[in-house]
Amino acid sequence: MRATLRALLAAVFSAGLLIAAVSVPAQADVVDEETAPKPRFITYNVCGASSTCEDRVGPAEKAEWRDAVVHAVDYWETDLVMLQEVCYEQWKLLRDHLANRSGVRYDTVWGAALPSAAGCARWDPDPNDGVAPDLRFGLAIFAKGGPGTIDGSTRSVTFLPEPTNNPDYRPDPTKPPSPINAENRILLCAKTLVAGRSVRACNTHIDFNRDNTTAQIAQVAAITRGFAAAEPVVLAGDFNQSPQHADMNPLYDHGTGSTGVFREVDENDKDRFTGADCPQTADRCRSGEPTATTACSEHTKSNKKIDYIFLSHHWSTTVRGDAVACSGVADHHLLRGAAAWES
Repeated sequence: MRATLRALLAAVFSAGLLIAAVSVPAQADVVDEETAPKPRFITYNVCGASSTCEDRVGPAEKAEWRDAVVHAVDYWETDLVMLQEVCYEQWKLLRDHLANRSGVRYDTVWGAALPSAAGCARWDPDPNDGVAPDLRFGLAIFAKGGPGTIDGSTRSVTFLPEPTNNPDYRPDPTKPPSPINAENRILLCAKTLVAGRSVRACNTHIDFNRDNTTAQIAQVAAITRGFAAAEPVVLAGDFNQSPQHADMNPLYDHGTGSTGVFREVDENDKDRFTGADCPQTADRCRSGEPTATTACSEHTKSNKKIDYIFLSHHWSTTVRGDAVACSGVADHHLLRGAAAWES
């Protein structure tokens, strides 16, 4: 099993992260490392604590995961990396490697969504040392550059609204309340240098429970819209919602019902343009390649785009994006994007 996984990782990442998953056909807008604009971005739900993803027990298995992610970051010459569902010890594994290696280094900030997640025990750096691992679980942002690239004084963690966690919440008065969702949903932001410019980088993981999804996306949109009035904003993460859903209206700056200030990196893939709101004659559309698919996880029931990289339209142009093949590293596709600065 380990040999099979190593072979898969090598095939996917060494081949330049081509879109080649068996059940997800290659698309015409493959974003090429040689021609894509800069700066460049990655967002990835890395499934750090879930029982649906591989349990990495030994040091070699942990290093294998780290090296696969690092290779993806380096191959894309990534300026900004957003990770969701990250265990604290897992984040430290990446942090220490990317901060201390020779060559290109990365600065980072972390935000906890849970004070303890049992599944994070798999990232214990030394299970035999008698020291309990840090089981916190949350989000991370990495920015290309040494210490001080991210302005730590601007780091903010906003707890997002969770109406379904209210014991009085009743979407249907004839039914009992929804189960309380243990994970706090947060928005992690910080100012950082990206390709020489000061940028507000924000990362989030939106709840999949219906009314939480609506309320949380609206809150994220309101906060980041405020930032975008004064500075470039990169907003990324797992939004647990499809592009054309009304929940996404506060984010997009185009499409039916849109009231937002953002464009999304994979909005110009005409192979994904369908329906009256997304005709082939359009230059861009609220669409994109699926990032949660049956190819990545047997627990996923349909193929859909739920991961995004948004860029404030006042500051960026020439967006490009694609979802790379499943790698065995997580149960989502890694989404990579690129843009050029607006002059």
